[in-house]
Amino acid sequence: MKKIYIVVLICMFPLFAAVGYAQVVEITGHVYERIGNGKEPIPGVTVVVRDGSGKKGRGALTGMDGAFKVNADKKSTLVFSYMGFRTVEMKVDKASKNMNVFMEESVNAMDETVVVAYQAQTRADVGAAVTVVKAKDLPPAPVANVMELLQGRVAGLNVQQNNGAPGSIGTYTIRGISNISVEESGGDYILGSSAPLFVIDGIPQEDVGDYDANGLLAGSGVSPLSSLPFEDIEDITVLKDAAATAQYGSRGAYGVIVITTKRGHASKPEIDFSMDMKVNIPPRLRDVLVGRWERLSRIDQILQNDTSRWNGYYDVNENQALTDSLNPYYNNNMDWQGNFYRRTVNQTYNLAVRGGDSKFNYKINGNYYSENGIIQNTDFNRYGLRTNMGYSPTDKFNMYVSVNATLGITGSGSGNALQQKGVASGASASSLLPPPSMYSASNAALGAMMVKQNTTSVSYDASMSMTYRLPWNISWNLVAGYTYNNTENEKFTPGILNNNMAQLYGLSKYSDRLYGRTSLSYYGEYGILKYGLTVTGEISSNRSNGNEVTQTGLPNDHLWGPIGSYSSTGSAYTSSEDNTVSFNIAPSIGFKNLSGGKDKYVITPTIRPEANSAYGRGVKWQVNPGVSLRWNFDEEKFFKKLNWYWVDYGAIRASWGRVVKYAASKYDVWGTYLLGEDTYNGATVIPIDFANMPNNNIDPITTTQWNVGFDFGLWNNRLTFQGDWYYKQVDNQLSSIEEPDHNAFDKVPTTEVSLVNHGLELCFVVRPFRPKSNWSMDWMVNFAINKDIMTKLPDEARQIINSNAQVVNKLGINTMSNYLYIYKGVYATDEDVPVDPATGRRLRVGGNNISADNPNAYFKAGDPIWVDLNGDYIIDEKDKAIVGNSQPRVNGGMSINLRYKNLSLFTSVSFLLRRDIINKVLADNFKSFNNPNVSRDGLQGSAALAPIGAYNFWTPTNVHADYPNPYDYQHSSVIDPFRADQTLFMEDGSYFKINGITLSYSLPKKWTDYIRIRYASIRMNLSNIYTFSKYSGINPENVNSLGWDISGGYPNARTFSIGLSIGL
Repeated sequence: MKKIYIVVLICMFPLFAAVGYAQVVEITGHVYERIGNGKEPIPGVTVVVRDGSGKKGRGALTGMDGAFKVNADKKSTLVFSYMGFRTVEMKVDKASKNMNVFMEESVNAMDETVVVAYQAQTRADVGAAVTVVKAKDLPPAPVANVMELLQGRVAGLNVQQNNGAPGSIGTYTIRGISNISVEESGGDYILGSSAPLFVIDGIPQEDVGDYDANGLLAGSGVSPLSSLPFEDIEDITVLKDAAATAQYGSRGAYGVIVITTKRGHASKPEIDFSMDMKVNIPPRLRDVLVGRWERLSRIDQILQNDTSRWNGYYDVNENQALTDSLNPYYNNNMDWQGNFYRRTVNQTYNLAVRGGDSKFNYKINGNYYSENGIIQNTDFNRYGLRTNMGYSPTDKFNMYVSVNATLGITGSGSGNALQQKGVASGASASSLLPPPSMYSASNAALGAMMVKQNTTSVSYDASMSMTYRLPWNISWNLVAGYTYNNTENEKFTPGILNNNMAQLYGLSKYSDRLYGRTSLSYYGEYGILKYGLTVTGEISSNRSNGNEVTQTGLPNDHLWGPIGSYSSTGSAYTSSEDNTVSFNIAPSIGFKNLSGGKDKYVITPTIRPEANSAYGRGVKWQVNPGVSLRWNFDEEKFFKKLNWYWVDYGAIRASWGRVVKYAASKYDVWGTYLLGEDTYNGATVIPIDFANMPNNNIDPITTTQWNVGFDFGLWNNRLTFQGDWYYKQVDNQLSSIEEPDHNAFDKVPTTEVSLVNHGLELCFVVRPFRPKSNWSMDWMVNFAINKDIMTKLPDEARQIINSNAQVVNKLGINTMSNYLYIYKGVYATDEDVPVDPATGRRLRVGGNNISADNPNAYFKAGDPIWVDLNGDYIIDEKDKAIVGNSQPRVNGGMSINLRYKNLSLFTSVSFLLRRDIINKVLADNFKSFNNPNVSRDGLQGSAALAPIGAYNFWTPTNVHADYPNPYDYQHSSVIDPFRADQTLFMEDGSYFKINGITLSYSLPKKWTDYIRIRYASIRMNLSNIYTFSKYSGINPENVNSLGWDISGGYPNARTFSIGLSIGL
């Protein structure tokens, strides 16, 4: 009987096998993400088969085109998972061949990918202070550089658009200023750059600080940020604390901003085209008296305030501009501002082609950007081509190659990238003068419109990244990059503007950089312990060189040489080269959550030794250490027992790090010689430059930072909250000390300056609607409170006064204080003026060789009341006080992205609080009445009269006033009552600014399917809409980095644009 059963079973076995095999089916398809009305494939999605008992079995990964293929039992379930997206589960019995699976982006911030030290991690594993902004969360506004759109978007990142020149960039600081050096430029003073390091596709851009509004120079080329089109950006990561930036070495001392560009990942070629047309509108121009009203104002002021009325008649009759009202040269009513400022129409186009599969992908992006400045003869044009390619023949090896080229052409008119002083002077010319021509009127006007100055910047860069996965969980990575920049600046000045000597100036300079980085990474697990180690070697080499030449007295305005000039001078820049070698050791330790989910504890220590060839032999190797810790307490058992289902995640972070920065040049270290400036016994010698003593023991700047933060997500991430407290100490700032007279050298460079920034950063994101609702909204609010304190000065000084820049560095208070006269009002009568009991004379002004015998030196009714701090009855430099703060205490912003089906409305605002501004423009308006009897040549300068009737100033019939008497020009020439360096003109620079509003509409999918395109959308954008502020000037943001509102700056334009995007 047993034998019969065995035979039957053997005979039926093929049938059982056939039935079992019939339960296994092959499933193929693609995984996509919905983008508007279109879709994008998602490569690298994990597809796992889970049986009925919950056990996971075989799996697969989607290719570059999102395709997958798996074999599964009909009773099992397919699980699709990918970092940053919601997990999708699908029953196999409902699946089919060539199916499409759509995954939605997860709103859980812990799944977000963060790039720190060239490595991608999930936020749940990062203990540093990091903020990620995706390009799709920014409005698609046509801007020259994407950083304009980050204003008010990141807590602790202060973006100030204080320079409206086409193609320029503003100032960027992370967690307060880190550099207190003051530099002179064209007679104005600016604060040294505290710009962070920018890393684009893994390649550091070390020269961005040379192009911000604190580092601009005449003839500067195009910033790397202005060479990057917004349409090609994928996301931007801001690294704020030293634990994250220490891994970038000396370049990351002031913070790091990582920009990642888009790559190709489409199963078939896709074409994306976008275009925008925008109109730039100048800001409100100042009111001026024109024509007859200017003439009558000048005549009346002279008659009322000259030494006698008869002398006034004499002065008026001597001035042809005031008496000869029938002369066509002087009887005009010209508002010169209209000749310089204009509305412009601008355009930008972007075309991208991408495609590929799981083994090979590509992307080509071409961009053209054209912007005409709101000041005549200024513009910016950019032509860019960016390409990249990815190759991954196996799961173990992948390679990425990028080649980019950019041509930028900047027209600067009669100014430079920072200032437009020719325009400022010409726009302030007298309205009595005729319109500009070759034979009359203002040279400044002709200069702004006839001087031809163009800067052409060409940049090429190529980079390659390779990764190979070795056995034993080891992976090897290599990154190599080369960048070349060439800048040509050419400026032609016609002869009529240069004493009939036409002049041509030319500048040529180049720089190149070679960069290489290689690393080995290992990852392993042992029980609940997860550990890893990454060892990186990095090297960079930078070179630069250039020359300039000036030819004067060219044959004519049309023949520019190279021969025929009256004189020719030239100079060459000293070639420079510096090399940096560094190593980075970054272990990581984590403790697994045995029940699944995030790791409970993550510890990431790092150490980076670094050497720089520019520094002295006493300072070679520097070490950049850092450590960060993260506790995901929502994974703890005690927290889960609370059953707080409304808490999605919670974490506490802590970090510490130290970063050095090489600030000194090789000339500070080794000294300089004077070429061709001295002789000995008739022979030319090359002596040492005794102006600065070399110092080969200069320590690099050291930034040490502590950070404590926390992250929360509540109610299915409808409310997320991130906060950080930080303490940042910057030591060894470069400065110079005056040497005693008996020393051969005048100054010696030293590093004895230290400052501290500490503050709080908070960011809230609210998403009130359900994920599947037709409505959706992302409402983000962030702000940062920062306090800076001066902690150390050279030679143990208590304070250092920069009387030229009107700033003071004093221990124990804010780093950049103003140095001003204290204004207390106006003397109503002569009897109110204090009298010196020792001499019996009234209070007077001193300094500037003002004699006590000058009767106009003594104060009287209508003069300002300045506090005599030292009580010597003389107002001079010794009576200035330390007041105010040129740096903001609070900054932040808010954005609302509201969407309903295919319609979206994006609004962005920013604010800045508790900053003091010096309104020099208002001071200059009052000063314009200092010389009513102006000469013919003087009419071409700052001679326009602004109406001041709205101000409460002193007159004989109005003795209780807020402002001094502006009309007593004989007396004012000595007293100088409207000097800008007084608290009368120090105002609150706080503002609330509507950055932009973008309204966009995407065509319904059935329409796009009908015309066989992937998507189409139209948009309208308004930028720099309005600024709410108590500040009496035009724009509290459009001031220099020391808080001075000067008339020579380039104003910010208000823009309106319309755009179109199409995907094929």
